Amino acid sequence: MAQKTKRPKVLLALLLIFLTSLMADAGSQPPRGSLPSLQAIKSLPYAKAANNDAGALNYSELRDLLSACAAYAKAVEILPRFHEPIPTRGETGISVFKKVSPSVVMVVTANFKDDKITESGLGTGVIIDPAGYVLTNWHVIHGFETGIIFLKPTSGTEPDKNNAYGVKLVSQSEPADLALLKIVKPPAGLVAVGLGDLSSIQVAEDIHIIGHPHGQLWSYSTGVVSQVRDNFDWQYADGSKHLARVLQMQTAINPGNSGGPVLDNNAKMLGLVAMSEEGQNLNYAVAIDVIRDFVNNALTSRTRGANSVPAAETGERFTSSTADGFSIMKIVYSDLISYTVRDAKGALLEQIAEATDGSVLTGSKPNAFGGFSEWLFKPTSGRAVSVKSSGIAPDLVTIGVTN
Repeated sequence: MAQKTKRPKVLLALLLIFLTSLMADAGSQPPRGSLPSLQAIKSLPYAKAANNDAGALNYSELRDLLSACAAYAKAVEILPRFHEPIPTRGETGISVFKKVSPSVVMVVTANFKDDKITESGLGTGVIIDPAGYVLTNWHVIHGFETGIIFLKPTSGTEPDKNNAYGVKLVSQSEPADLALLKIVKPPAGLVAVGLGDLSSIQVAEDIHIIGHPHGQLWSYSTGVVSQVRDNFDWQYADGSKHLARVLQMQTAINPGNSGGPVLDNNAKMLGLVAMSEEGQNLNYAVAIDVIRDFVNNALTSRTRGANSVPAAETGERFTSSTADGFSIMKIVYSDLISYTVRDAKGALLEQIAEATDGSVLTGSKPNAFGGFSEWLFKPTSGRAVSVKSSGIAPDLVTIGVTN
């Protein structure tokens, strides 16, 4: 939930995508024990190679994956804090929560510098289409480089790592404080929230809200509609200005609720939580008619993805080989070194990336796409992270900014 005078800063960054499906191996691979170790690879003599010689994953893919793994490794201990709340306001609230909470997601964003999290954020989103479209606030994703969403776990106290997915930005509206995301590889069985109608909203009617206030994941609160405000304008601490029809509400809302659905007794969405006026117990949500127009325009225009990314580093290339017949391509970048291992016939076997901070990322089990099915990240301290992929690289994407 954004304050009108203060943008929330939630110290959480869970930026890793785990996929459940694996592609079949492209060919046979020797056991890991027979491959040269990183230390052995580093000690080999290398000769300069042409810059058009290719490794496996490029710099951008390795950099994104290293950043995501580092963030997840540092933040994974936060996950057990989740305790599913039990609604206490009666049968209607219980029914609404059980029906809609699986459609509510956690949106996690972060920026990095020198492998350190410089800024992170947590917000709420809601699935509005089974194809994987997620609605959230513009201010939840604005200014962040990387983001993923977590689906609600079916049971237990920890968000399931296999329910984390990469998203791309489809469209955004700064004035309306809305953003539409698309899950890169949405799982089957997603359930979209039903959309209500502005004409049905009554002042003083009961409303229900689901979100992640102060990191208390998938929490429920209730309240009433105080009024519908046309052409309501507000501003955040970053200077962004907004204007839209909103619902004024009296309910318990806190940072982390931003992007959560406002629901009626029939579990239909009436608005999207946006912000509050600090100290005045005034809370606001973007009204459903504004949401409908934004989503319809976004899907009609078929805007996809983010701005083009500047040209990535090409690195300086070197080659070597081992007595066992393995060939090594070494690519030196500004902040990491990549080693691609191939057999005597040139078949891809493994890729190792070592960052300047000493963390190591290893890709194994080559797949049919020229990438790897499994990755292992070992930070300089903390727990290792395993990643699975169904394509060339793990499905991590950047949010970026659309035109």
